[in-house]
Amino acid sequence: MVFFIFDIISDVLSNEDGFLHLSLELMVFMAISLVLFHELQHVKSLNKVIIKEKSKTARLAGELLQVMKEQFSHWGLTVSECEVSLLLIKGLSMKEIAEARQVKEKTVRGQATAIYAKANCAGRHELAAYFIEDLMREV
Repeated sequence: MVFFIFDIISDVLSNEDGFLHLSLELMVFMAISLVLFHELQHVKSLNKVIIKEKSKTARLAGELLQVMKEQFSHWGLTVSECEVSLLLIKGLSMKEIAEARQVKEKTVRGQATAIYAKANCAGRHELAAYFIEDLMREV
């Protein structure tokens, strides 16, 4: 872009290449400028869409978390079991959950067993699937 500007100024000042050459360069410069302007507008538009979608995603994630907490309450999970359930669904290992909660791994295993029993699930996969299944009904 800068090259074209300097080249056009140089051509105008030198007046060696003639009107046709200068006209062609001006048309190319204008075309490039229009395309650049259009692309910048498109990027601006896409950024607005991204911001809107991020907001929508955050809202939906909050709603999903609320639904999960309501279900945990319905199952009669304790506060600790609710925390462990969320970490299990996120995919953390028993060791990672124990470290995050600053408890022994054996404690987490016991809580997980209680969670699966109360939720009538065979394991973490069924627990996660319980919530994902509802989201997939539309598909």
